[in-house]
Amino acid sequence: MSPWGHQAGPARVLSIAEIAEQAPFIQSVLRGLGVPVIDIDDVLQDVMLGAWTSSQAGRYRPSSAREPLDALRRWLFGVCAFTCTHYHERAFRRREVPVDDPWAATGEERMDPGHVGERIDAAEALMAIAALPTWAREVLVLAALGHGGTEIAELLRIPLGTAGSRLRLARARLARKLRRRR
Repeated sequence: MSPWGHQAGPARVLSIAEIAEQAPFIQSVLRGLGVPVIDIDDVLQDVMLGAWTSSQAGRYRPSSAREPLDALRRWLFGVCAFTCTHYHERAFRRREVPVDDPWAATGEERMDPGHVGERIDAAEALMAIAALPTWAREVLVLAALGHGGTEIAELLRIPLGTAGSRLRLARARLARKLRRRR
């Protein structure tokens, strides 16, 4: 007898596929243990990883007296309960304050984390980008994805100088459009 209950059988290592087959069962257990629907997928991933790690460590010892599926589900229920205990005790869950405007709740002055100084409305910025010519959108998107001038030139099959000029001109046009919208 171990601290985790009676484990009569030899250790059995489970594959991740065997555990993944039980995903619908695990999800129903998590809902029953009070995990909000929005967090089910995240906690499901934690349970599956925990179950796989635990079985790799030799902690899955199904009793030969039980049907294999029943033994697996009972063990997975225990893993779910253990994972949910940690989920419900997490600090971010205990201190969460659901409010529409978090800065209003603190009484502090709003701060712009990017130190830009002005807040750009995302919808307006997208409309300004959509109004740019195709060549300008292409180079801006590639630059935003982290491509440098050389990569942009190769991807668009244009000379390096042209890629640099297009990027400079596209940024200038976007800046003008955003200034006009304010």
